Amino acid sequence: MSTIFNAIGCRVEVEKMIATGRIDMVVQTTNYIYVLELKLSNNGGIDAATEKIRAKQYAEPFKADKRKVVALAIELDENGKGLVDWNEV
Repeated sequence: MSTIFNAIGCRVEVEKMIATGRIDMVVQTTNYIYVLELKLSNNGGIDAATEKIRAKQYAEPFKADKRKVVALAIELDENGKGLVDWNEV
């Protein structure tokens, strides 16, 4: 995923450390900052990703930025077949 975002001109940080934990991926564009938490279906899926974003307050460090912050919980298939579901937190 990071390669795709880089290829279309986004700034990407993988495993970004913040005070409350490690964000799976942060993707920055001119107008948006996307905070992505990825979970496999067999590891709690979208519910676990949503809970982690909320519990660890992953979007908070970016709130002072003028860009819109979008936190996304993403569930991926454990067999490598791609995206199962996603949710804006």
